Amino acid sequence: MLTFVKSLIILFLLNFAGVPMAARSAERWSSKITYGEIVSKAQAGSPYFQGLLGIYLRSGEAGSKVDVKLSKQWSESAHRKGHPFGSYNLANLAMLEGDFEAATRMYQDAALLLQRQASEGDPVAMYCMGEIDFQVIPTNVMRALGLFKRSAEAGYPQAQATIGALYLKGLPGLLEKDTKQGISMLSKAVIAKSLTARFNLGMAYFNGDGVPKDAVKASQWLKLAARQNFSEAKYSLGLLLIDGEGGIRKNTTEGLSLLRQAAGQNHQLARAYLQKREGVAPAGNKQNQIASPSGFVNSFKTDEEVLDEARGYYTGVGYPQDYARAYELFLPLAKGGNPVAARFVGLMVLTGKGTKRDPSVAKEWLSVAAQKGDKTAKRLLESYKSLF
Repeated sequence: MLTFVKSLIILFLLNFAGVPMAARSAERWSSKITYGEIVSKAQAGSPYFQGLLGIYLRSGEAGSKVDVKLSKQWSESAHRKGHPFGSYNLANLAMLEGDFEAATRMYQDAALLLQRQASEGDPVAMYCMGEIDFQVIPTNVMRALGLFKRSAEAGYPQAQATIGALYLKGLPGLLEKDTKQGISMLSKAVIAKSLTARFNLGMAYFNGDGVPKDAVKASQWLKLAARQNFSEAKYSLGLLLIDGEGGIRKNTTEGLSLLRQAAGQNHQLARAYLQKREGVAPAGNKQNQIASPSGFVNSFKTDEEVLDEARGYYTGVGYPQDYARAYELFLPLAKGGNPVAARFVGLMVLTGKGTKRDPSVAKEWLSVAAQKGDKTAKRLLESYKSLF
């Protein structure tokens, strides 16, 4: 009788949340599973894969686009069914929103069950538990590094991307710097289309962490991460394009566009940059939805190409004459310091073409252009000084 009771207890534990033992053993991430299969299993009602899909949609794994709204929906479904992936991911989402109290509560909800799954060798659970140990007080960095390594060895790309970036920098007394191992781990994750890997590799080249500093290579990886709707990648790439240094062709229009998209996703540094530059804080979008469904980084135009297009709209040569569109294209270039664009903006503000007429503002723009050596602007200032 006692043996029978023990058997019932064991059977109950193995069938928690109504999931049969056979189903539990089958529900585990592997390197062979495709993103489409994860979606199908989540739609079929699996709490494991609903939680995993939530993680993917937050972090952009397997080439998926970041979609915080959908990530939260799938995570809530998994959480309601008692799966720790759901509560773990909801904790991360709460951290993004600055709700540290809710995040702490969710992490605590997730930790016990994650530890159990991690001890059973689940690669995703090992990574999630590693993240909690690495960043949630009280931290246990040594244990976190061990979990990241084990998860990476099992092939989980997000763990490979994380430990790879840590190898590039090294952690004094905890993890020896190993550039070769770091690049090897990141390369494996990049092949799996991990957004974490793409961004981490881009930032490694951006900062020169473990690899030679290379703005061009950084921009290539950041473009891939930006395509996946990752606000941090948009912000970093936007700054690169605006600065136009290190072999990057200056592209103020696209740079500002990326920064506005990041600001729309509540990226605070992007919001602060734009407010300082433009004097207006851009509106945020708490859902972090995709700002441009058509793919905003497929083909960047250089400042020269945008300038030519703006001229075309202004003159009506090669384009339908459209002063409003011309002004819209000229203005970001002018704010970025382009003297020709500043001259056109000044002239358009002076004449009221495509924008409100304001002679005092026109004088400011023409003066900016003149100070940067634009001879035409100097002549305009002299010719129209009676209007100012």
